[in-house]
Amino acid sequence: MKTGFRLWFDEIRNMRIKAKLFLLITITMAVSSSISLVGLQIGFSMYDQQIYEKSSQVLNLSSTLIENELNKVERLTFSIMSDEQIQQHLIVMNSNESDYIRIQSRAKLVDRLVQYINSETYISAADITDVNGNSYSSGNLTTLSPERKELIQETSDRGAGSLGWVNPDAQDYSLIATRQIRSSDNLELKKLGSLVLHVNLDKMVNQYAREAVTRDGELIIVSKGTLVYPRSVSMKSLISEDSPIGSSLRGFRILEQDGEKYFVSHIHSDYLGWTYYNTLPFQTIFYNLTLMKNWMIAAFLISFFLLVGFGMAVARSVTRPIEGLISNMRGLQIGDLENSELPPIAPISQQMDEVGLLQRTYRMMIVRIQELIKENYTKQIIIKETEFRSLQAQINPHFLYNTLESINWISKMNGQKQVSQMVESLGFLLRSSISLKQDMISIEDELKLVQHYITIQKVRFEERLDFQLDVPDALRGYCIPKLTLQPLLENAIKYAVEVMLEPCIIHITGREEGDSVLLLVEDNGPGIDEAYLEQILTGERQSRGTGIGLKNIDERIKLSFGEEFGIQVENRTDGGARITIRIPMTKRG
Repeated sequence: MKTGFRLWFDEIRNMRIKAKLFLLITITMAVSSSISLVGLQIGFSMYDQQIYEKSSQVLNLSSTLIENELNKVERLTFSIMSDEQIQQHLIVMNSNESDYIRIQSRAKLVDRLVQYINSETYISAADITDVNGNSYSSGNLTTLSPERKELIQETSDRGAGSLGWVNPDAQDYSLIATRQIRSSDNLELKKLGSLVLHVNLDKMVNQYAREAVTRDGELIIVSKGTLVYPRSVSMKSLISEDSPIGSSLRGFRILEQDGEKYFVSHIHSDYLGWTYYNTLPFQTIFYNLTLMKNWMIAAFLISFFLLVGFGMAVARSVTRPIEGLISNMRGLQIGDLENSELPPIAPISQQMDEVGLLQRTYRMMIVRIQELIKENYTKQIIIKETEFRSLQAQINPHFLYNTLESINWISKMNGQKQVSQMVESLGFLLRSSISLKQDMISIEDELKLVQHYITIQKVRFEERLDFQLDVPDALRGYCIPKLTLQPLLENAIKYAVEVMLEPCIIHITGREEGDSVLLLVEDNGPGIDEAYLEQILTGERQSRGTGIGLKNIDERIKLSFGEEFGIQVENRTDGGARITIRIPMTKRG
């Protein structure tokens, strides 16, 4: 099992990114859709249960209200039966009294009956029959068939004073409540007659079962296989069944009749033995629910395929640039990097995501590599040329040094002290400039070069050159690129001393500033034109002469110590120029 899972995992890991993204989106959509459908089904089940609970509650309320009214009818029959006036009048009607007395008793009996009936809403008629078969009625009494009269009489006699109910039939839609009227004098319980009340069941059900019957639904009352209400129904199977499902007093089910489904809830009452049914067409209550379910399933399927298509488009948009990048890399792998073609420049409309940035970075890398190759190639050529020229220049340094020593010796022999000093200084300068052993020297050694250079220039300019040096001994041990100060003195002599008739002061000072050493070369000459100076520093114009330029000195310091160091050239407020050299406090070793 572990080996199979490992193989399956390795197979997925080695899939292409496009396939991985497609698989991820598909699995995500499938899981989310399954969870949503399960939740939807649970919601529908809860909705079904709510429908049943609501239907059952309404049906229970309606049946309770109807039976409460029937209890009122039962109490009414008891009140009429036990009414002393009615019993006295019936005794008179059953005796051999004169016709006049009997007519009076008859009128009073009917009046008393009318008083009872007029206060009742659902009693359509009332009828009292004495033992001689004479009838005394009130209300809208319908004509009954002999069979129904006989059934009512049998029910009344069978009750022997208790209430009996006769369900409606096809000719008479009234519910009949009947009971014997017995004499209560001395508890002799002698039969005086029969009471029959006609209950308007349609009116009662319409009043109290309005909540249970929807526009397309139907309330059905069945008693022992006999339809009580309404007069006719389409659900014949409900009438013919002996009892509701099982032995439960309430419940619900779905029945099919004539190809149509019905949602049927029922409740059984022990008071009259009636079973109340609330039938609702399944299509009516579940139409919107079924429609919504189908729409949601269709929406899930459509969104699934749309998201899968969108995922494939996203995967292609991610992998296509990567595949192009891989193709270019393979081309560079087997080709010439220097002469290889660059990937096309990314259009402005290209996506600015990680893949787009990767493409642009790759192209910039190739461009930079090609530039570095060309730059390195150019530097190698320059180095070769420099070495060749250096070899040409180094004809025989020892011969030159020996010649200068001979001139120095002859000058001393002839008492030419000034010539001797110039020859010694020139020899020192030549040895220092030709020597390639050290690129970095101490400030002390650099100042020695400066002093030998000034010795030569003092012979030339005499009193016109006033050189001053003020560098503390604590700073002279720090390192500085060789030939940094001497070119600056050469520039000061060229642009200040040579153009002035009066003495020119050149001053070199040094001081500390934080972790840096500042060396200042100042003169009181005419200064430097700002535009000309800007062109020299930017490299747009070469400095006059064959010496080392300001830009070259600045670049050497920056390459040696960093971009925060270098030189700064400015004009003094009181005349002349000032060049500030900033170097770190670095010592050899």
